Amino acid sequence: MVYLPHWPIPSTLGNKKIDYEMVFERANFVLKKLNNPHQKLPPVIHVAGTNGKGSTASLIAKIFECHGHKAHLYTSPHLLNCNERILLNGEKISDKELFEIMEETRICAEAVDLTFMEAFTIGAFLAFSKNPADVLVIECGMGARIDITNIIEQKLACVITSISLDHTEYLGDSLEKIAFEKAFVMRKKTPLIVAPQMHSANKIIKIMADDQGALSYFYGSDFNIEIDKVSSKFDFFWNNELLLPSLSKPALQGNHQYYNFASAIACCMSISDKFIFNYDGINRAISSVRWPSRLQKIDNNLIKFFNNSDSEIWIDGAHNEDGARIIADWLLAKNDQILNFIICGFSRNKCKISFLNKFKNIAKIIAIRVNGEPYPEESDRICEIAKSENIDVVNGFELIEALKIVEEISKSKPTRIVICGSLHLARDVEETDKIISLK
Repeated sequence: MVYLPHWPIPSTLGNKKIDYEMVFERANFVLKKLNNPHQKLPPVIHVAGTNGKGSTASLIAKIFECHGHKAHLYTSPHLLNCNERILLNGEKISDKELFEIMEETRICAEAVDLTFMEAFTIGAFLAFSKNPADVLVIECGMGARIDITNIIEQKLACVITSISLDHTEYLGDSLEKIAFEKAFVMRKKTPLIVAPQMHSANKIIKIMADDQGALSYFYGSDFNIEIDKVSSKFDFFWNNELLLPSLSKPALQGNHQYYNFASAIACCMSISDKFIFNYDGINRAISSVRWPSRLQKIDNNLIKFFNNSDSEIWIDGAHNEDGARIIADWLLAKNDQILNFIICGFSRNKCKISFLNKFKNIAKIIAIRVNGEPYPEESDRICEIAKSENIDVVNGFELIEALKIVEEISKSKPTRIVICGSLHLARDVEETDKIISLK
């Protein structure tokens, strides 16, 4: 791994000591035994950031697909099965191929103590190296500087999506520190797309981009959008000129997706000397891309809990303050008479007052334990945290019980429920759906 010169590498981040050199030393040992598949990949677009990484990465891949190009996609975490992390030309890797590449990785890593993320990413590199494509879009796991995906040196382009406070025990307790970590995704003389950021984060990224000679494009100065509030379509501006007028409303819910999509489009524009993109292909991608558990409407047996046909259930992977703000803004924009409920569960120690506070006077909060979460926070602990700041909360214990509580409170009036706090809730939703279908 080549580190950015002129920048000190801290030995500690937040409260966790990280042996950053060992992350890549372990991986390089295994990769070398596998004949360095990470050096035989299709051209790589690397997406880092806190929120919007998956949505942005998926749209970039979709834009390539809508122009007839083969695009691989690597994301994390998965919702229901590991195959979701590795998309080969738009299709989940098969069980057979997944087993083969992970078995090959396991054999070469027998003497090395890899983390799950390290081992799986090495296996993914192996799969991508064996399947030709025009581009590979990779979502960074955590941070960038010490993330295993950042072992790739040569990149076609890099993107930094919205940065907010998350994984502070590893990345630091301020936006500046986190921005510093994320900015290590960049490479010299390589296009770097920077989504809308808080000023403090933007400042750090710009200093590092200038230091490295990255070909940087910042939202607000190098690219921009204007949203038509009537039609919900938007115009995309590139270098202060209207390039793509009246693009379709994003297929993904929430106003924040306009800015994720703007960054994805800007990424493609930054490499238009290597690939040809057109209006129709970009517009088709915007209106057809799918990304699960991001304000995704649930249409399964869970809705049977409610007597009113106008009731809605949504699921979103939001688990930090900025994610909660996006959901709260989305609910406020609805501006209707439907009763709003937030059913939330978290991984251990991830429940924050700043998250729960976003829903004050907007929605009733019901706390649950996430059964699909490896290290779940207990629902009574979530209630304790909420009540310490006088936030109105009900202990729902588990998802089925929480849905029953919503129906009791709403008295069969139309309700809108957002299930959030952990991406692992997608598993709970599926399991609950199966349980109800058997009754």
